[in-house]
Amino acid sequence: MTTRAHRRFYKAARLMTLSAFVCGSATLLGGCLAISDAIAPKVTFKQPARSAEASALRSVIILADSAEVSQQMSMGLESEMSKLRVDERPYYTTAKLGQRITAQPSDAQLSAMARSAGVDAVVVVTGGGSSVTATQSTEDRYSCAVNVKLFKSCPKDQSRTTKMACTTTLGSAAARVRIVRAVDARSVFVDVVNGQAKHYRCNDQDIPQADRRQIAYDAVVSATTATMQILAPSYVQGPLDLMKADAGLPAEVLKRFDAASEFAKAKRLDEACSRFEELYTDYKESTALTFNVAFCHEVRGDMLRANQAYKRASELANAPDAQIDRRLTLTEKALRENPAVFMPANPNAAATQAPAGKVAASGNGRRVALVIGNARYQRSALVNPVNDARLVGERLKRIGFDVVTLENLDSARFGAATRDFGARAKGAEIALFYYAGHALQADGENFLMPVDNAKMRTMEDVRDGGGVQLAAVVAQLDVAAPAVKLLVVDACRDNPLPSANRSLAGGGLAPVKQPPEGGLIAFATAPGRTAEDGTGKNSVFSKHFADQLMVANQTVEQLFKRVRAAVKSETKNRQEPTEISSLVGDVVLATSK
Repeated sequence: MTTRAHRRFYKAARLMTLSAFVCGSATLLGGCLAISDAIAPKVTFKQPARSAEASALRSVIILADSAEVSQQMSMGLESEMSKLRVDERPYYTTAKLGQRITAQPSDAQLSAMARSAGVDAVVVVTGGGSSVTATQSTEDRYSCAVNVKLFKSCPKDQSRTTKMACTTTLGSAAARVRIVRAVDARSVFVDVVNGQAKHYRCNDQDIPQADRRQIAYDAVVSATTATMQILAPSYVQGPLDLMKADAGLPAEVLKRFDAASEFAKAKRLDEACSRFEELYTDYKESTALTFNVAFCHEVRGDMLRANQAYKRASELANAPDAQIDRRLTLTEKALRENPAVFMPANPNAAATQAPAGKVAASGNGRRVALVIGNARYQRSALVNPVNDARLVGERLKRIGFDVVTLENLDSARFGAATRDFGARAKGAEIALFYYAGHALQADGENFLMPVDNAKMRTMEDVRDGGGVQLAAVVAQLDVAAPAVKLLVVDACRDNPLPSANRSLAGGGLAPVKQPPEGGLIAFATAPGRTAEDGTGKNSVFSKHFADQLMVANQTVEQLFKRVRAAVKSETKNRQEPTEISSLVGDVVLATSK
C-alpha cells in the first residue's frame, strides 16, 4: 500500500471512529447529524423564487446602464434565463438584451416598452459597482518533533507552534435591480442585489495567489445568481433524509416501502415519491409514510404542505424525534424568510391582476383585496357564492380597493390565487381577503374548499387533496405584513362530504384562537354552526356585509357589529356572525367625500 493510500485509509478509519463516538453521545447529536448528512446520498431540492410576482413573468427584456458591472450582470442574466429549465421544460419563452439606457425610465415608459416588445416585463440593472479588498491575518500551525502512533498525542515538550501569514481577498459587487410588469405598469421588485467572492490563502499552502480580476468577476457572477433567485426557481443539492419504515406496517407494505426507498437511493426520487404517496393513501397513521410524503413535498418546493405534513408526523410520533424536528426547523425557517415558498410558482399569476387604470384611488395608501366565490362544486353545488363575490368585489372597488375577483376555483388555481394575493399585499395599508363557498374543519383546522371536490370523501382527502387551510392564508399575510389584515369567511352552508363521512368534519368551522397580528377574522356564523345561503340572490351575511361597506366613517368593529345585528334579526337568531380581532386603533374602510 502506498503512502498516499495509507493516508486515505487512516483518514477513513478516523472518520468512522469519530462518527461512532459522536453518534453514541446524546450531548453531541448535532455533530452526528452533520456527519450523517455528509455521507448521505444527495438529492435535488427545488427552491421557489424569492419574488412571487417576478416568478410569474416568463418573457422579459433586460436593460442596463453603461456601468461595467451592470453590463456584465445583464449579459449574465440573459445567458442564465435562456438556458434555465424547470421541471424539464424551458422556463422563459423570451429573454433578450435591450438597448443601453442613459437615464432612469419611468414605470409607465418601461411598461410601454414591454408591451411593444410583446413581453411580460422589463428587468433594469443600473448603478453597478464592484470592489476587491485584502486583509492580513495569521494562523497557528502545530507539529510534533517526533513521530507518534495513530490516536496518540504529541508529548508536550516535543510540540511546536508556528505562526503562518494568511491573506483573505474579498470581492463585492452590487447593482440596483428593478422589475416592471407590462400588464399594470408596476414595479414588482426594486432593490439593490449584492454578490461576494472570497479567496483565502496562507503562505504554506500550495495554491495560486489571488487573481483580483477573477475575484471581482466571481462577485459579479454571485450577484447575477442572486438576481436569478429573485426571478425564478432554482435547484440545490441536499441529503436524502427519508425515514425508515414503522415496525407495525404489514409485511407486504414493508416490502413496497423498502422498494420505494431503493428508488430514492438510486436517485429516482419521482418514482420513490409516487410509491410512498400511493402507500400513504391507505396508511395515513404511519409516521414514516407521513414524514416521507412531507419530504417529497419539500423536494418539490412546496414548503407549506411539507411543513404541515411534518407537523402531522410529529403528532403521530407522539415523542421527540430529531429527524422530524430537523425538517420542521428547515421548513419553518423557509416559510418565515420567503413568502414565495408557500405555494409553487404560478405561471399565470400576472394575468389575475386588475387592469391598469380601472382601480379606484384611495386617499390613505394602497388597499388590496382578493374576493373568491366558489359555487359550482362537483359535489354539493351552491347557489349564491358567485353572486356574493361579485357584489362584495364591486363594493370594495367603489371604496378604493384594488380588487381581484375570482370564481369557481379548483385546488390549483385556489392555491396560486392566495399566493399571488400574499405578494400583492406586501407593504399595503389594508389587505382584505373575502371567501364565499364551502369550508370544513378537521382537528381544529379550517379548510376552504376548491370546486374540484368529487374525490374528497373524507377529511383526510380534504387535508391532502387540495383544501386550502385558512391558517395558510393568514400566514401569507403575516409574511406580507400589510398594516391591516382583514379576512371575511362566508362559509359553512352545509357539509359537502358524502353523508356517511360528514361527522368527520364536525359541525361548522373551528374557532380561531389567535387572530393575525394587526388583523381581524370575521365569520358568517358562530363556530360549530352553519350559515344560511339565503333565499334571494345573495347570502344573508354577504348582503348585509356589502351594504355596510358603503357606510362612511364607521370603524371596522362598528361595521361588523351592525352586520351581526342585521343577520340575527333576519334569521331570527338562527345565525350569529362572529369576529376575532387584534386591531389597534380605528380602521375605516369608507370615508365621506
